[in-house]
Amino acid sequence: MAANNPKKTSTQNFMEIAEVHDGVIILKDGSLRAVLLVSSINFALKSEEEKDGIIYSFQNFLNYLNFDIQVLIRSRRLDLKGYLLKMDEVASKQKNELLRAQTEDYVAFIHSLLEVANIMDKQFYVVIPFYPPITQTTGKTINRIKGNQNKPTSMSAEEFEGNRLQLIQRVDVISGHLSGMGLRCASLDTQELIELFYQSYNPETAQYQRLTDIKNITNNVIHSGETRNKGTEELEI
Repeated sequence: MAANNPKKTSTQNFMEIAEVHDGVIILKDGSLRAVLLVSSINFALKSEEEKDGIIYSFQNFLNYLNFDIQVLIRSRRLDLKGYLLKMDEVASKQKNELLRAQTEDYVAFIHSLLEVANIMDKQFYVVIPFYPPITQTTGKTINRIKGNQNKPTSMSAEEFEGNRLQLIQRVDVISGHLSGMGLRCASLDTQELIELFYQSYNPETAQYQRLTDIKNITNNVIHSGETRNKGTEELEI
């Protein structure tokens, strides 16, 4: 008697992310997320007055919030291969022999440094959520828009655009408060969001294999068991 082959389950089934669209993460429950890349400041080098100002601004920022945010700190090994290749090219084109030798010595020094130490790059993100209005509640199950937590959610293009605009308003307010503390902010677009998740879930592979620009992808998206076509009137999540 032959044993039944276990059904293969896609990794995507275990992720809460349904889609990344127009710089917005859409979760399977219909809620939206935006991600801000935020710079850092050296607090220890600030004067006492500057420190007090930053603390006071951060206190006001926390008191303003009437919704949850997530602060993500991500550390990864810095990939300097592209930089070193560029420096090799600069050295080969250098006509001054002394400058060429100094450039080659610099490249050799960076190579030797990478062999004995891991140079880490640390990035800071703020994740901003938006939950569309609840349309139906049944017991402990909350149905959002046209779906529920147990099956994919769908929303029209008009609904998505309205929800996205409200999320962007939150992003603008958060950016304003963080800028008041001397921090620079930038919203991640669709390509950058996909790369963030790709690098987070595939840290080793991401060092050697780059993602294709989403603008160059022209084939249909294939889902397990079926192909869904996206129209202009309905945005299926």
